[in-house]
Amino acid sequence: MTEDNNQQAVCVYCSKPIASDAVYCSYCGKEQKKETKLPSQWRLLILNLVCPGAGDWYLGAKLRALIIFLVVIGSLVAYCYDIVPVIQKAVNDAVLHGRMVSMNKLNDQISNNGWMYLFTISYIFSIIDSFFLLKNKKKELEESKTTSHE
Repeated sequence: MTEDNNQQAVCVYCSKPIASDAVYCSYCGKEQKKETKLPSQWRLLILNLVCPGAGDWYLGAKLRALIIFLVVIGSLVAYCYDIVPVIQKAVNDAVLHGRMVSMNKLNDQISNNGWMYLFTISYIFSIIDSFFLLKNKKKELEESKTTSHE
């Protein structure tokens, strides 16, 4: 049995057989563009729901993804840092003094927090940003295909 290490492909311009890993066609000399497959919008949505910024990371915008991730997680940590004392005070009052804080009052103190708004907006932004980045990548890919065939 012999292994076929020299697999064949076809030039996208002149249709002559070339090596599958060839960068340039040995007949016409044109550069062989590898087909770039972009992820679906659903994959980006799932990635961003699991981890904000992961869709941008997957598309190659790593610095952008890191910034989004840090803003989302930072705002969540800041929100938790702000609400823990409020909840702790309500629990201490209930245990030590028998005073119950109404749920409406506690809910108002917890929900009126700018960090939660920043978290929510930045989380939604991470999803929308990935969709626009994907759209731009598709546009660039289409433009590169049209310029390479001319």
